[in-house]
Amino acid sequence: MADEQNGTEKHAGLKRKIFAGLLVLMAVAALVWFLFMRGKVQTDDAFVDGHIYMISPRVSGYVTDVLVEDNQFVKKGESLLLLDETDYTVALAEARAALASLELGVPLERSQTGYKVQSATAAKVSLERKLEELAKRRESALHSFESAKSTHIKAAKDLRRYRTLVKDDVAPQSQLDDAVMAERTSQAAQSRAESEVAAVEREIAATKADLKRLAANIDLAATGEGLAEIKSREVEAQMARVHKAELNLKYCDVKAPVDGYVTKKNVEAGRVVASGQPVLAVVPLAPEDLWITANYKETQLEDVRVGQHVTIKVDTYSDVTLEGVVESIMAGTGSAFSLFPPENASGNYVKVVQRIPVRIRLTKTEGIPPLRIGMSVVPTIHTNGGDDE
Repeated sequence: MADEQNGTEKHAGLKRKIFAGLLVLMAVAALVWFLFMRGKVQTDDAFVDGHIYMISPRVSGYVTDVLVEDNQFVKKGESLLLLDETDYTVALAEARAALASLELGVPLERSQTGYKVQSATAAKVSLERKLEELAKRRESALHSFESAKSTHIKAAKDLRRYRTLVKDDVAPQSQLDDAVMAERTSQAAQSRAESEVAAVEREIAATKADLKRLAANIDLAATGEGLAEIKSREVEAQMARVHKAELNLKYCDVKAPVDGYVTKKNVEAGRVVASGQPVLAVVPLAPEDLWITANYKETQLEDVRVGQHVTIKVDTYSDVTLEGVVESIMAGTGSAFSLFPPENASGNYVKVVQRIPVRIRLTKTEGIPPLRIGMSVVPTIHTNGGDDE
């Protein structure tokens, strides 16, 4: 009985020792894990990210040939698919013909307009000179008229005086006859001078009217210059249409914008595609074109800063560790920028730890194995500047 009691006590003591040992091991493991993870922030909600170039024709048309297949590597500028060029070739020919017609019209319009302007300007100069000469003639005619008028007034006075003298038998009749003749001659001279002034005035008025008509003709010719300028602008507009037609013809050959791999091809020869319709994608997979998007919990980002060192484990390559740096931290949580952001003011609020995307740029990309967009990774940010060694 005593032996059984001693055996039971020994067994219980052994259990206590084993339990105590397990507690010690767990404490040591927890301490090691704490020391190992101190200054490190890790998440498994992360993946390889990169640019995806959706390829869309810039013009609509009938697909005559598709030159690539899914997962095929293409170089920048390599043809991906071809559209029927017939309609665009015809459109280019029509645009060029219209341009040639307009280009012929502009010099002719300018030539005719220039001749009209020169003729009207020369006539205007001639009339202005004539008007100057008429002004001088008018001044001379007025001077002659005033002189003839003064002579006639004097002759009329002499006639009256000689009539009185002859009547009083002071002067002979012959002097009266001479006075009558002189008065008539001076009156005729005055009338001729007055007629000359009137004739010059009429000619001046007619010349001014001609000048006014010429001014209207010059304005009309200037309008012709405006029309020529309008035609010149039409030529420029048509040149732009020709350039657009050339571009549309060029766009029938859809080319790769970057080096990369073809994916999501959903077009075959014989289909009609619209402008802007996505037909395939080109994905560049060079390491420098890829990055890591890691969705960290908001509680993990207290010590995370741009530029901190990152080590990255890739699920596909268990024995490979990539290196990178924190390039940027998103300006908001993932849910805040989702298609349907949460409405926390509804009254049924349940607190959920939010995740904030962190962009990690790969460094030391030489010799790393091939990566694909969407691969799962586990990044560890070293917030204390240490390495995972």
